[in-house]
Amino acid sequence: MVHLRRGRSEVDRLLRGAEVQELVELRREGLSISEISRLAGLSRHTVRKYVLRPETPVYGPREPRGSKLDAYKPYIEGRLKSGVWNGVVLLRELQGRGYAGAYTILKDYLCGRREAARESAERRFETGPGEQGQVDWTHVGEVTIDGESHPLWGFALTLGHSRAMFADVSVSQRLDVFLRMHEEAFRALGGVPREILYDQVKTVVLGFDDRGEARFCQVFLDFARYWGFRPRLCHAYRAKTKGKVERGNGYLKQSFLCGREASSVDDLRTQLVDWLATVGNRRVHGTTHRVVSEAWEAERPYLQPLAGRGPYPYIPEEERRVAFDAYVQFRTNRYSVPWRAAGRRVGVRDRGDRLEIAVDGQVIAEHPMCDGRYQVVTQQAHHAGMPYEPSGPPRRGKVRIVMVSQAPEVEVRPLAAYEAFGTGGVAAC
Repeated sequence: MVHLRRGRSEVDRLLRGAEVQELVELRREGLSISEISRLAGLSRHTVRKYVLRPETPVYGPREPRGSKLDAYKPYIEGRLKSGVWNGVVLLRELQGRGYAGAYTILKDYLCGRREAARESAERRFETGPGEQGQVDWTHVGEVTIDGESHPLWGFALTLGHSRAMFADVSVSQRLDVFLRMHEEAFRALGGVPREILYDQVKTVVLGFDDRGEARFCQVFLDFARYWGFRPRLCHAYRAKTKGKVERGNGYLKQSFLCGREASSVDDLRTQLVDWLATVGNRRVHGTTHRVVSEAWEAERPYLQPLAGRGPYPYIPEEERRVAFDAYVQFRTNRYSVPWRAAGRRVGVRDRGDRLEIAVDGQVIAEHPMCDGRYQVVTQQAHHAGMPYEPSGPPRRGKVRIVMVSQAPEVEVRPLAAYEAFGTGGVAAC
């Protein structure tokens, strides 16, 4: 039998489960409220409350102790959303904001957030109509051109809400091809989503700085502003956030490409357009359980309208290296550049009637486009003052041999030998 605390008269004191059970047992034995009150040292009000309603009290957990990191967690969460998960980088930033705690606390917190991110990536991520599209490149095969094999790439833009898809194929992943396929997708789908999610492809992001923030391709950012959407990268540790388009690509390979034959890339593109119209966007989606085309019609009014905008005015730039004679070769012809750019990498832009040559975006030479082949186009000012002597350290790619001439050796003979010649004698040599 659990001994009750005696000698206290606290009306609202909380009793533990064993104490409540003992009060109930005393009552069952026939003791009155007053007798139990005197025996337990409790007020009659307290005894009556627990005897009439003998619920076992539930105690919540103790309030957690404060951490030095608590005040900085909103900042950390903002940085995590920006893709900065490097603990050393975050510690340096927090210390600059006055954080005096240890790295261990931060590391433990980040471990928990990473686990939560992995778990949430498994949960379905749904978006509202017109909110998001997802883009992906995928390798779909090979194509032989003039006896040379090239990889064939598939482009897909999938609307996150309806799962409506646009797809195309190309032998190139150049930026101009990438942008053109976006614009074809916008026209085919009837509008532009407010944001588009990407992998870390070079046509979108150039890399990351020491703070872990993405350095977007400037041309691509300008393209996104032109069409009015926000580019987003797949969140670190959450690769499956782009699962809609990746599952769409899997369906594209299994349903369209499986056993497919085509005579050319254009023939395959024509077949793909027909498949999207009759199969890909007509199916009942396995997740939404809706006909894709019907869901697409419902989503289309929420997309941003094209508003009659023409194609984004982008002129492709090809990279070249300036030869040491200060010429750049483009389509079999050679064009002069200022001689101080010799050996540097430059961008060459075909503007139809003229050719532009630029370094870091700044035009350093401009020529009329040459119609012939194997021509040399020179502006004399580009080579004015160019030294003719070889520059740089001397090269040692040849052997240098120094020959030293020496006088012939003369045999020294005694005088008697010469006297023999004078007397008609013969001297043996």
